[in-house]
Amino acid sequence: MKPNYGLAQDLIREVGEYVLGSAKIPCIPFNESGDWEEWLPKYENQTTKLGEETSGCTVHGSQNQIETLHKFLYKDAPNYSERYTYNLVPVTPFKGTDPQNTHECIRKHGLIDEQYLPMTNSLIDYIDKTAITGSLLAKGQYWLARYDYKHEWVWSPNKRPANYIDILKDALTTCPLAVSVSAWNLVGDEYVSYGDVNNHYCLLYKIDAEGHPWVFDTYDHSKKKLSKDHNIRRAKRIWLQKKTKREMGIMVKLLQNIVKSFMKPTLADVAKKYLGKDASPEDLAPDDLSCSESVTTIMRELYPETPIITGTASLHEYLDDPRHGYVRVTDYLPGTIVLSPTGFGVKGTIGHVGICLENELIASSNSFGILKGLFTQNYNPLAWRKRYVDKQGMPVFLYRRV
Repeated sequence: MKPNYGLAQDLIREVGEYVLGSAKIPCIPFNESGDWEEWLPKYENQTTKLGEETSGCTVHGSQNQIETLHKFLYKDAPNYSERYTYNLVPVTPFKGTDPQNTHECIRKHGLIDEQYLPMTNSLIDYIDKTAITGSLLAKGQYWLARYDYKHEWVWSPNKRPANYIDILKDALTTCPLAVSVSAWNLVGDEYVSYGDVNNHYCLLYKIDAEGHPWVFDTYDHSKKKLSKDHNIRRAKRIWLQKKTKREMGIMVKLLQNIVKSFMKPTLADVAKKYLGKDASPEDLAPDDLSCSESVTTIMRELYPETPIITGTASLHEYLDDPRHGYVRVTDYLPGTIVLSPTGFGVKGTIGHVGICLENELIASSNSFGILKGLFTQNYNPLAWRKRYVDKQGMPVFLYRRV
């Protein structure tokens, strides 16, 4: 009988807003190689020191995912307490839990350092919920005050697409993934599936040139190579960002919302309504070239005199003409239009345009991958410059309506 490492799937439960494209989590390609091996965290076995099974794979897998992304983004290596999250979910020994419960627990209760609630010798001590004191809960809330954490499924858990390996490759450019797998059946040098049901949850950190997925496991100190057709049924993507001081001030946020309720909608407000949607439904330009059409469609909703423009070069001429009410600026405030027009860079390269939202995130029509044609948060200033300035030799023009 196939063992259970702690994955208890609840596929009937509605996951709605937690599916890619629905929760509006940014899709910034931080790591275009899709290989996260260099930033893997410290190995930690999911059994107790005496070797007792905790069935905590969803906790270890999700925390390994967060620690890897944190190390990549911020160059330091946190080590969080699995026992803290495990008991707050709570996980049932010898059964486990659905990964959705674990990721939601982290989103609501935060994380604390391993030193405050480390691994125990015995399972009976590990599952002692009285160890979760008010002081530890406060530390978890302090983590939430410093970090913005979100999560979503890469596809609907009940509807895995046929090209799921290609979709995983695309998603791996945005973050390491936590995935459900069939554990563990070694044939030669790769792990093949037992059948249709998954029983384990761990970190997917790359798909190699031959198409083999590689996972960072919580047994045997091992990095495991999976078969090309391994039965990966579910995959979770995350977003992690340090909050600014302004975001950490709850009262400031409340005041901003109050003021905003009396103000006219901004270009950023209108743009946010289109996230996850096709902002160029008339399809005057193909989906992979629809950025200008999408941005001018959004502009037109706020400023009806705006023409629908399908090319970045023409849009540059429009925005640069002072008669239309736009000026060049130097900051990435919400509502700023970010433009690298065709014709300015390396011969044959194609420009792009987007609209700034909060935290200097840039939303634009996605030109490739599983979100092609949809208006998504897919850049920040660094990622934009890396692609259009460093790679394509284009300038970056910032415009804002006055």
